[in-house]
Amino acid sequence: MDQASRPLNRKLSHFRWLLPIFVASLGVAHALASRVALKNYGADVQAGFVIVAYALAGLLLWLALPALAGWFLQTAADARLGRDSEARRLAAIVETSGEAIVSTDDRGRMVTWNRGAERLLGYRQDEIRGRPLSDLLGSSGGGELECRWLLENVAQAGQVFGHETTAHDSEGGTLLVSLTASALRNPDHRWQGMSLVLRDVTSHRKREEEIRRTYEGLNKEVAERTGQLGQKVDELAGANLQLQRLDQMRSEFVSLVTHQIRAPLTNMAGAVSRMQSGCSAVNSTCGRMFVVLNQQVERLDHLVGDVLSAARIEAGELVLDQEPLSIFPVIEQVLGQAEARLSERHVQLPTKPGLPLVFADRDRAAEILANFLDNADKYSPPGADIVVDLRADQSEVVVSMRDHGPGLKQGDLSRVFEKFYRSDGSDSQTAYGYGLGLYVCRLLAEAQGGRVWVENHPEGGAVFSLALPVWQDEDARSHNPTYR
Repeated sequence: MDQASRPLNRKLSHFRWLLPIFVASLGVAHALASRVALKNYGADVQAGFVIVAYALAGLLLWLALPALAGWFLQTAADARLGRDSEARRLAAIVETSGEAIVSTDDRGRMVTWNRGAERLLGYRQDEIRGRPLSDLLGSSGGGELECRWLLENVAQAGQVFGHETTAHDSEGGTLLVSLTASALRNPDHRWQGMSLVLRDVTSHRKREEEIRRTYEGLNKEVAERTGQLGQKVDELAGANLQLQRLDQMRSEFVSLVTHQIRAPLTNMAGAVSRMQSGCSAVNSTCGRMFVVLNQQVERLDHLVGDVLSAARIEAGELVLDQEPLSIFPVIEQVLGQAEARLSERHVQLPTKPGLPLVFADRDRAAEILANFLDNADKYSPPGADIVVDLRADQSEVVVSMRDHGPGLKQGDLSRVFEKFYRSDGSDSQTAYGYGLGLYVCRLLAEAQGGRVWVENHPEGGAVFSLALPVWQDEDARSHNPTYR
């Protein structure tokens, strides 16, 4: 039942109830009036009264019938007007909808065709009305089969939702559309045809296909890269194993060579000492040779010590005994041990009381400073002073040693602490070395949370500096990454 017919139906329902009530009321009034007339006036008066009563009832019905007829006709007209208005509104909505909406009869011939369908497929309504839906649908001649399938399924189920098919436009092109079909029935629920809503999903499906191809390509590339990565991992694992073997062989070789060299050096040093003390008459040539032998033995022994130190640090075998200590006594200890070697050279050591304690390994810090002192002695001209400077801030204490040599080239300043690096590797070099001493100094400083660097002094010479962390209490050190 449509909305426009409801007022008429309500009025008819009211009339159907009022008519029996009116007749029943008329019968009751007639019976009562007849009884009163018969009792008080006799049968003749009763008969006249009945005639008059029925005449009045007929007159009332005669007068009421036109009003009732007009009332029913107006109600029916209002109902028809409401249905027509609703139909026009629904038709306007369908006509102006952006969706392509088409309706067919029960044999699949197209009846209505809105503007959305015109925009989508290019046909005007007068061009398409009456033609079979199969002219638009399907591919490779399958339009009739698809149209029959739609009619059968919509007639049985009432709706087909989201069916994807191809549609042919007026220019002969094809579109991929998503189709929703619904059954059209009359008020008696008899099958009259179907309405179809068509949506163009061509671009959407193209994007989905592009995404699918891209996804497949990415999967293929990931699989290839994964295979390559697995191969590289295997190669790296093999290379790492080889490096471990080489590192082990290097460590064993360094240990073997240094120990095999150190033993003869010890014997040579002992032999030279006995020769010096046991020879009753040593001429000047022998005296000079003894000095050369002692120097070369010390030189080789120092080289062996550097090689062993570097090997232990690189292998992670360095053991530190860090503690809070004053750096000044460490400097004095280093100068005292080198006093004999520096007898013809003055070392300027400032007095700076109140320096904070450093957290360092005493022997390792002394080893670094001794190397700096040795280096300054080698590159300073005879008789030139070596200047030691001290400074501190809240985080570190810095010890600097300046020589009066030629200084370093700009490119050497950042490389002198590299392993085996020599600024002058020629045979005519003024001071021989192997590029290990300063490398060991860097490793030892970093192992203690410190640092080393070198710079040229504005007035000439090079300045080598060691910075060690200032000691803090346990709570402070537990929050400082330097001590972890």
